[in-house]
Amino acid sequence: MSKKEPQQPPNKRVKISDTEDFVKDGMTTEDIKNIVQDIMLYLVENKGKNTHQDNLNNYLIINGKVAFFLERYPLLYEMVTREEGFDYSNFEYFLKMREDIVKKKITSENASKEVGQTSFDKYCKNKI
Repeated sequence: MSKKEPQQPPNKRVKISDTEDFVKDGMTTEDIKNIVQDIMLYLVENKGKNTHQDNLNNYLIINGKVAFFLERYPLLYEMVTREEGFDYSNFEYFLKMREDIVKKKITSENASKEVGQTSFDKYCKNKI
């Protein structure tokens, strides 16, 4: 009888496929976009009625579908809900790249390189 080796935990840095992380989370690009737009609309419509934090808390209470979004995309949620707002055009750019990965038009590695270069060109290139 051979002795079984202990199973090692999966290495989270090794990807099984480029699209698996995007698809298995259960949210389409359109779902993400709709939730972000819904959050933004709610905050605009309720601005000044309560504190910003109270509006966020109220939104979470009345909108159950956001709980999974908040759990899966905490940084995006934090960006979208900033009181000063966020750059929606950048968000659209990231969603386009995400959708291109899902449709296998580009690998996640190449998309990451492209996003990095675009961000560098936009924010740093002429400032160095």
